[in-house]
Amino acid sequence: EKEDCGFVYYGRHFRSSDGSVPPAFGPPLMPYDSVSLLTLAADNGTWGIGLVASAKDAALRGFKDVDVWTRVVEGYPLVAHWLDGEPLEESISVMAKIEDRHRTFVIDGRPVATGVLPLADSWACTNPSVGRGISIGALHAVALRDLLHDWPNAARPDPIELARQWYEATMATVEPWYRGTLAFDQGRLDEIHAQIEGRAFEPGPQYEMTAALQAATTKDPEMLRSFIDIASVTALPEEVFARPGVFERAVELGSGWRDEGLPGLSREGLLTVVGASRGVQ
Repeated sequence: EKEDCGFVYYGRHFRSSDGSVPPAFGPPLMPYDSVSLLTLAADNGTWGIGLVASAKDAALRGFKDVDVWTRVVEGYPLVAHWLDGEPLEESISVMAKIEDRHRTFVIDGRPVATGVLPLADSWACTNPSVGRGISIGALHAVALRDLLHDWPNAARPDPIELARQWYEATMATVEPWYRGTLAFDQGRLDEIHAQIEGRAFEPGPQYEMTAALQAATTKDPEMLRSFIDIASVTALPEEVFARPGVFERAVELGSGWRDEGLPGLSREGLLTVVGASRGVQ
């Protein structure tokens, strides 16, 4: 399975003079009306800032211009201070045509190839905005270690049975994370496209509850811990919401998430900044 994830990234890297990185006033990924902002601290006083938009949003392709990109980032007060550093590139780096890709070698319970055990990114990869790739790959590697460790005759495993059992282990340990990530990405794209088209956004139940839980994180430390469990790939959303009281508390505190957006440019304000920065009236 392979398709374009639907997102495009416009990014730039910076460095401080004293080895520090800017303080974080919010999560690394901040969703706004029709764009998300990504702030990633790195080594040796360096960091990156990314504007994440829909690949279909032609109005925002001006983000490729340094002046436009800078003016836009300045319009988001929780992120603007991340511009206070020395740029490491003269231009904006654009990352597009990112593939969601998934491979399996067992079809309808029958291996179509043996001697091949797809692992981590060679099995599946997704849009990187939620930062789960390495964590999912680590879970997958541990599952392979456990499978081979517990195999009755590890020196000479039956190749067909090994392929089948690796498929089953993959489906049990990491397949839910892949499908959940795709569903979240699609929900976010639908939200962005609703903003662009000026229509009401009607999310699916999983996206609705994840957004409500995220909105509740600033109001209840237990909601924050629950959200971190999902973000850190230690518990699936369905496991988190099955815990006593979590679903009800998330609904109570986060059901108004549509009206509790982060401070920054609206869609109209964003288009105004992009147009003014490019000299468009």
